This record gives sequence, structure tokens and C-alpha cells, in this order.
Amino acid sequence: MKTESDTPKAYTLVANLPKIFTNTVEILLQELIQDETGVVQVLTSDNINLNPSGGFTPHHLSRLLRDEQVPESQFLGQNIALDISRELANENSLREPAFVFVTVNFIRETRLVFPPDEPTPSRGASGEVLQRLADEQRRMEPMDLKETSDIKCSICIEDFSDSHESIIWMPQCKHVFHQGCLFEWLSRQNSCPLCRSTVPMEDQEAENQIMDCS
Repeated sequence: MKTESDTPKAYTLVANLPKIFTNTVEILLQELIQDETGVVQVLTSDNINLNPSGGFTPHHLSRLLRDEQVPESQFLGQNIALDISRELANENSLREPAFVFVTVNFIRETRLVFPPDEPTPSRGASGEVLQRLADEQRRMEPMDLKETSDIKCSICIEDFSDSHESIIWMPQCKHVFHQGCLFEWLSRQNSCPLCRSTVPMEDQEAENQIMDCS
């Protein structure tokens, strides 16, 4: 085992979501113990939200990150701005104002561990998975959330009580979002925007059913 002070790694996803009127950046900051094949353990996790009214420029993003006391703010601002510019240029359907989700991993420690036999590639949820997710859940109303801390959709940053959109939760972690916001997100990346838990795919469900019957 060895301790490292590694350069943070940022993974950026740009999306157009309904009712986004200003550029929005949501950043998941994580300190990790990691090996060569993937994350072993999350040491700390924190979310920050930015509204870069001055645009997705390296200087502006770096200043906002510095105001939030994020380490390596200049490096991250430059790299996040570059990723956003690349995605906006390469994908014609994307435009400003845009919603940007960034996962920033600070590698604090590297350990030698045995890699998994068959690592599962990351992919978005299929239409069948999204339809099943919608079919399995009853329609929720804002009043159903009065006993929880969920008062707004953390994807579009809008209070649930201010909209008439369907509300839905992730099956594993129970984090709550607008159905339209969540389904657009899951079509690109099959994980919760807040905690990264996944929606089981068809092949995973079939495997689980076989195990339950054995």
C-alpha cells in the first residue's frame, strides 16, 4: 500500500434538461482509495452547486471553485471548461443554458487488490429498463415528501411543489427526481446523479432471478 497526492480526475456530463434557465454545474467531490481497476472505497463525498452566469470559461469556473474552497480549483476549472466546450461542439443537440454534472475524484491512497473477474462496462439504461422503472412506481405528489428532506429535484434544481411533473425515485437509494429529468439522465448514464447507485439492467435481473430460484 502507498499513499499518493494524485492529480484529481474530473468526469463531465453535459445535458439539456427542461426548465433550465441558467447554466448549472453540479459537482460530486469524492476522496477515494483506488487500485488500478477502479474504486475500492469512498473516504468522503460532498456536493456543490454552481451557477456560472459568466459562462463556462476556465477563469470563471476556477474562481467559483476557489470560492467554494475546492482543492486544485484552477486545474479543475480549466479541465471542466475544456470538457464542456468539447461536448457542446461535438453534440448538436446540446446548447446553453446547460446542466453539467461533474464527478471529481481525489485519489488519496492506492492499494493492491485483485480485480473483478468480469468488470461491467458503464452504459446508459435501456428504454425497457426506464419503462419498467416507471411502471413499478405509483405517482408521487409533493405532499408525499413532507416528511423527507427532498423538496427539490437536484437535476433541474426546481422545487417539486412548483411544477406539475411526475416525481419518481431511484429504486436502490430512494433519491427523488422529476421523472423527465431522471429518465434523460439515465439514458446517458445508468447511475443516480447524487450517490451513483445504479438501476439493475435486464441481464442483472435475470441473474438475480436465477439465484433466487436456486
